Amino acid sequence: MREDIISGIRNMNIKKWASANKIDGRFAAVLADMIEEPDETPYLLKTLTEGFKKLKKPGKNEVRDALIRIQIYCSIHGNSDPIKLSKRLFVAQTIERLLFGTNILLTEGFEEEEPEKKGKK
Repeated sequence: MREDIISGIRNMNIKKWASANKIDGRFAAVLADMIEEPDETPYLLKTLTEGFKKLKKPGKNEVRDALIRIQIYCSIHGNSDPIKLSKRLFVAQTIERLLFGTNILLTEGFEEEEPEKKGKK
């Protein structure tokens, strides 16, 4: 998979994306490896989850955006290599659920919950 799909910026590689978003380079490389070679995912999960715990909120948000970009790309280009892209889609969805607890594209979307108003039931 092209690295610029993960970054969301044409011709940007993983190292530059990671540096620009204060994401550990090893974490970014493992994420890219999991997407590129979905069958390797089970062997890379520990490194991914441990690296994710160390990220600050802006880095975590960028990782989620990357996972969403990957899912959209796989859905759009699914006919070009359906088996490989379906594996990549599955891995991106699974990683998002693992790291964030939900999958935005499979739930209600980007709507934020309204805070409860005090005194009203």
